[in-house]
Amino acid sequence: MFFGEGGQGKAIPPSQICKLVKGRIMSKRDDFSPSTVKDLQRRAAFICSNPECRCLTIAPDDSSNHKCLYIGESCHITGAREGSPRFDHSLTPEQRKHISNAIFLCASCATMIDKNNGADFATQLLKKWKADHESWVRGNLNKKPVNIVEVSGTHEAYGVGDVAGLRISKPTKIQPGTIARGGGIGKVSGTSIE
Repeated sequence: MFFGEGGQGKAIPPSQICKLVKGRIMSKRDDFSPSTVKDLQRRAAFICSNPECRCLTIAPDDSSNHKCLYIGESCHITGAREGSPRFDHSLTPEQRKHISNAIFLCASCATMIDKNNGADFATQLLKKWKADHESWVRGNLNKKPVNIVEVSGTHEAYGVGDVAGLRISKPTKIQPGTIARGGGIGKVSGTSIE
């Protein structure tokens, strides 16, 4: 960013600029360094750390072999500046910028955790998400992604012996309204999970 007359002037690094927001001067943010962001992305495997989300945040761009689509965000667990969600006055700027104060999320979850000034997503919860996610990533290293089968509609079976309207043997998401019925003589169930 440049300040000065006629496009001439001294370059001022973003870290030294206070932002003017809604007529107020906001204090300087304690942003993560590029190397911290890169380390955080890789430690999270570019997957959102929210255990209820875990969406991929990076994909190839069809327009170029050298581009990708990216929706990940490196978020502060405790706020980056005074007045931001979960800001902790006891932390130094170095602690606020440290990777231990960072969590990797998709853009939707990054917005969600700061709504209502962060009241719904406490610091300890976000630290748990991060720790659990990094453990999950470590535990899944060199494993194939699990395909989740989706089931919907009506599934019926009738007979003699081991009868089930719906047999589940893989990770399965059963859609609302799915019906499974079994009937007959022997071991009969609507749904059998193996």
